[in-house]
Amino acid sequence: MQNNNITDNLEVFYDVFDESCSFLYDKLHKNYIELIILTAKNILAGEVLNDLDKEDVDKLADIYKPLYDKDFTTEEIRKAMQAQILKGIKEMNFQNGLTTPDTIGMLMSYFISKLNKSKSLNICDPLIGSGNMLFTISNYLAINLNLYGCDHNEYMIKICKVFADLIETNVELHLEDTLNFRCSNMDFVVFDMPNVIKNKEDYLPYKWILHYLDMLNDNGYIIGLINNDFFDYDHDKAFKKELITKGSITGLIELPDNMFVSKPKSIIILSKKIYKDKKCFMAKLSNFSDVRTFNNELMKIDDYLDKIEG
Repeated sequence: MQNNNITDNLEVFYDVFDESCSFLYDKLHKNYIELIILTAKNILAGEVLNDLDKEDVDKLADIYKPLYDKDFTTEEIRKAMQAQILKGIKEMNFQNGLTTPDTIGMLMSYFISKLNKSKSLNICDPLIGSGNMLFTISNYLAINLNLYGCDHNEYMIKICKVFADLIETNVELHLEDTLNFRCSNMDFVVFDMPNVIKNKEDYLPYKWILHYLDMLNDNGYIIGLINNDFFDYDHDKAFKKELITKGSITGLIELPDNMFVSKPKSIIILSKKIYKDKKCFMAKLSNFSDVRTFNNELMKIDDYLDKIEG
């Protein structure tokens, strides 16, 4: 019965949001991301803030009424917003704009909980996009979190801000290129690496990861989603040589191929500590629908993470 209520709440929140965006488009003719932002601001304010005729304001207020009859959980709002943002990203054809699957955020929150038992953590996503991955992690970690994010796309920062406000989550956001972004004393840096074409001189993700290692405190970790061919561009091994002078490759976990539409991906775990006597843990996860096999694989990862110092 509870699952049905959750589904109903998701549908109500999504449908109200969608109807509001459609109504505002007819009146204001803005792009879908801007309509999502306008709708979110109206809902947060509890009133219609848009410059519309009184009749249109009243119609829009009526659209929002179903929201006031229900209590939504943070996770319900996050999932409904994720679907809305995905629709907006697709309509605007943002390159590398797809939101990260919830399963990835859940896995990352699990790894974070295994690697650090502190009651308070600093976590940064320097490629934050809409914020869905960071907010998924936040929802699944029942501890005090200081969240930080960076993106070069103004639309993504704006959508991330109202997203955070709707789920009542504090996050410090920065609009700038990820290589120019500076923060320090992070316990974890998390990211979903976008598809980047290598030019003749370098492969930007290598520069990014070396930069992110500098953000960590001495016990910190990077947990990132990368394409399976990530290391194929390191022809002269220059990246790996520099990487192991700044930290350690702790784990590389290949994800099921059916999770992704285009390129298969893996989760990489990097430690700021330099380990001389520990090998990188490597694993491939089976299809999540094969519960027994998946749980066995997760137990092996669990056992390995328990043995990591710090």
